Amino acid sequence: MTLEELENVLPNGLHDARVSRIAIDYEKRQLAIDLEVWVGETGSDADELREAYRPGQVLIHGLVFAVLEPPDPRYNFSNSAALTIDGCDMRKNLSAELTSSLPADAFFRSLWVNQWNAFIHIGARNVELVWTGNSSVRREKPEASS
Repeated sequence: MTLEELENVLPNGLHDARVSRIAIDYEKRQLAIDLEVWVGETGSDADELREAYRPGQVLIHGLVFAVLEPPDPRYNFSNSAALTIDGCDMRKNLSAELTSSLPADAFFRSLWVNQWNAFIHIGARNVELVWTGNSSVRREKPEASS
């Protein structure tokens, strides 16, 4: 499964997912992202349905590369307790030579980091989502940077 395919099976993709930890294990060629995924129903008027988040871990296997762009210095990135992300394809931000050199069985996906106004670019072979808890309403929203 690719990261984009994973996003497509989630109710809201990775839009506004709240990241608490990113860990790269170069020996195992894995990247782990601990996060809360927005699983709420956008058409609902009830907070418990609309603002539901579920904790999980995105496990990326067969990591080819991970590029973390530096935060935009105009953003107050150092004052953020967590990062909110959204999946997208930003291969135009990387060298075409790099992205075209990915193995045939690998995918490319970018994650936009709101508090950085920057991207994390990932090339890998497989991804899975492991739920680590039940859904709950998240009362506070991370502050957007400006």
